[in-house]
Amino acid sequence: MGFLLKEGVGFSREITFDEPLVQVVNDLTVSHLQGVLHLTRTPQGLYAEARLRATVRAECVRCLTETHQTLSSRISELYIYPPETAPEGALTVGDDLNLDLAPVVREDMLISMPMRLLCRPDCKGLCPHCGQNWNEGPCDCEDEKVDPRLAALSQLLKEAPESKS
Repeated sequence: MGFLLKEGVGFSREITFDEPLVQVVNDLTVSHLQGVLHLTRTPQGLYAEARLRATVRAECVRCLTETHQTLSSRISELYIYPPETAPEGALTVGDDLNLDLAPVVREDMLISMPMRLLCRPDCKGLCPHCGQNWNEGPCDCEDEKVDPRLAALSQLLKEAPESKS
């Protein structure tokens, strides 16, 4: 990015990404990273705008099968240069004149990941007894016996009058 810092204020450059596999940081590896990064020289350093999309492998929370989730990242950040002039906690262009987008991309992509990732909206999950994936078919497990402490409630359900519609 050093060449951008030598240019005048307002100079910009667009960089296109289309990478098959990228390890953003130790805890995030994505595939099919695509997008465009737009860098603009400002009096303070470099302004980075990007829209990125990538796919991450994960497990369904119900049936534990591997699934793929598309993540997106929108970056709009100012990177200060020289780093000595930056306020504490600000993003900076490194002394080596490289721009480290990884922390910002990681944060934004992890935030865009659903809390409960499903392989499909109607995932049936696993049998709690034998572990059979109910998406692949039923299992031979018998219905769970009623806890003796709840037997009275079970009896109330049997005695409930049928509603007439």
